[in-house]
Amino acid sequence: MIQIPKPVLGRTAPRPKLASTIVLLRTKKGVQQILMGKRSVKHDFMPSVYVFPGGRVDPADSYAPALDSPNARTREILEAAMTPARARACILAAVRETFEETSLVLGEKAKPQSAINDPSWKAFHAQGYLPNISNIEVFGRAITPPHRDKRFDTWFFLARLNSETANRHFQNSAELVDTNWFSLDEVKRLKMHRATEMMLGQLAQYLEYDNPPPNVFFSRAIRGKFQFSRYPE
Repeated sequence: MIQIPKPVLGRTAPRPKLASTIVLLRTKKGVQQILMGKRSVKHDFMPSVYVFPGGRVDPADSYAPALDSPNARTREILEAAMTPARARACILAAVRETFEETSLVLGEKAKPQSAINDPSWKAFHAQGYLPNISNIEVFGRAITPPHRDKRFDTWFFLARLNSETANRHFQNSAELVDTNWFSLDEVKRLKMHRATEMMLGQLAQYLEYDNPPPNVFFSRAIRGKFQFSRYPE
């Protein structure tokens, strides 16, 4: 059993910041693969472990243009926890972070109707694309335990990529190195944080669904113990 440190007297746990991460799934020669990279050793949060692309939701994600809207299931699950605008921003953050960390563009050829004053989105739009988010599915949520100095309320998404998108250019960045496509068996041999391993297990279960349920796996710590449930309940 994982032990959570007891609260420090007089310390107030930091409020979790909204974040998103995304599993990019492709099938090559009949083998399912996901894109992962190793976090830089310079990171103070989960350094030198393999992760999915992702990060904090930024203000610009709230008004970044997209070609379409979230699918009904994903929208309803997210909006049980936040406003529609924040829900949309959470999905778009996963698209932006993927581009920042791997240079892989999730979207279709199109031009925004107006410019957006944000460096990351400007770089994304300069590729000649706009995000399409209707095919992005939510499958999990995890909140960092209260004893951590940095806490995140992270939503886990899945994008099943077609061959054209899956074969687009990707590369390492200051955030992620050794970025590559790994089979689900190869992933098991990578050095990962236990939270990532846990969500990979949930992903495997999620991929078995023909019709995904109207809720997702939810991990959090309550009164010093991890609690695993479904959200919304």
